[in-house]
Amino acid sequence: MKTLLSALLLVVTFSAEAREWTSSDGKKLQADLVSLNGDQVMLKLASGQIVPVPLSRLSAADQAFVRQQGAAAPATAPKKIEGEFAALLTGDWALSKHKNLPFALYGAKELDAAKKYPLILALHGRSQNDENGKQVGGWMKSFTKEDRYKKNPCIILAPLGYQPFGGTGSAWNSKPGEEAIDLVKELLKSLPIDKERVYCVGYSMGGFGTCHLINTETRLFAAGVAVAGCTGPETASTFKKVPLWLFHAADDPTVEVKYSRDLWEALKRDKECKYTEYPTGGHGIPGKVFEEEEMHTWLFAKGVATK
Repeated sequence: MKTLLSALLLVVTFSAEAREWTSSDGKKLQADLVSLNGDQVMLKLASGQIVPVPLSRLSAADQAFVRQQGAAAPATAPKKIEGEFAALLTGDWALSKHKNLPFALYGAKELDAAKKYPLILALHGRSQNDENGKQVGGWMKSFTKEDRYKKNPCIILAPLGYQPFGGTGSAWNSKPGEEAIDLVKELLKSLPIDKERVYCVGYSMGGFGTCHLINTETRLFAAGVAVAGCTGPETASTFKKVPLWLFHAADDPTVEVKYSRDLWEALKRDKECKYTEYPTGGHGIPGKVFEEEEMHTWLFAKGVATK
């Protein structure tokens, strides 16, 4: 339930107003009101963490206050995004190239330059595809489903880690990964991205790449999701600072489940990290993983301010 909602047109955003909130069971909380999306209220704690609270969980007085604020909030037209990458925000996957790195970029054309949005770096697994656009598999599209995207508007970067980097299947711990990081940093300069909410997610080779890139760029990423592939337990200290959710199937014949288990063994005392192991599913579990609503909620709640 920890999802940071910054609206497209459905979210009402408020200026900070610190107040005491009371839950329906009488518990007290000091927080600022950030936004309202449907029946979910976003509150900012004194620590800087932003947490979602169902409107129904608040006292009757607080519910009335939120509704009153929403009624009073004026509707404003989104401010146009400009700059080098603005034309790639089309509401569909737009293909381009940065230096030697082909990539696909997704962002709604209605995104507002006056707001900040999470960025997801999505890393594909090893395959024979070497055509830009083919890396955008079904699991990446899970973030763009209409209902999900309304809750979590974001920008998604899907680089292609193949040619001309030395042949099909080049790994993310080599030139493609370096180019991907360079591109992320360029996007941060040019697009309305929340620098505290840059995430890395990946499958198989991309799962290893997720762990590798977070391990090498610990100050860049707020959280990661690694599916059916990860680095070793020697990298655990990194993920005590950058939350990681590992997914694996026990019967994976391609990447042994042992790798995720070993890293999880070194992480399991850290409440910010998670591990889900499916009893079956083999190596083909990303479709299941990225349809897990809890995973989306967990990921979008993470930010530098929550560490």
